[in-house]
Amino acid sequence: MSDDDTSLDPAQMFEVMQSTRRRTHSRLTRMYSTLLFVWAAAWLFGFGALMLGDGIGGAPVLPAPVAWTVFGSLIAAAIVWSIVAGLRSAASGISGRSQLQGALYGYSWMIAMIGGWLLLMGLQKSGLSPETTNLLYPALFVLLVGVLYLAGGALWRSPAQYVLGIALIAVVVVATFVGSPWHYLIYATAGPLAMSVVAVMLLGGIIPAEPRSGGDAA
Repeated sequence: MSDDDTSLDPAQMFEVMQSTRRRTHSRLTRMYSTLLFVWAAAWLFGFGALMLGDGIGGAPVLPAPVAWTVFGSLIAAAIVWSIVAGLRSAASGISGRSQLQGALYGYSWMIAMIGGWLLLMGLQKSGLSPETTNLLYPALFVLLVGVLYLAGGALWRSPAQYVLGIALIAVVVVATFVGSPWHYLIYATAGPLAMSVVAVMLLGGIIPAEPRSGGDAA
């Protein structure tokens, strides 16, 4: 048997395909997990700053402008990280069907956040009360993140993202019903906890980052 015949052996070809799929799955899992830990840190310190700026149970520890600057900077950094991760995954071929698909999903984060911010600015200009503003700003942001994770889970067929989207939407509903100023505490604790749990479950193989068989995720 020639070397060419050996290289085309179906069993060996299958093993190469399986090895490639395992490497792809491992890279995808690490990418998702890292992204979740980045967002968990951004929420913990960002909403924590807002909580300190609101002064739950006492006088504010941080001036409100400083608290919102910290929050905005951390969230912006996490959004940039998400966009870069989406573009890199598309370029490396681990994101799914096409580079365009990954790039569009990555940019959708920026578009959604800017659109939400402009919407809230318009509502404030129309006379939105400060109390409602304090509730609506984080609520809309978290709701958008949850919906984006739902969309990402459906787009990439990723159970991890879909589960997290459901969890974050549940967090925003509970926090809004609890009301100000305790909603910041819920966002700073329940949100990062949900993200960290999903990230650990991903790394432990409890839930998959993508379907384990079939499809085009690899």
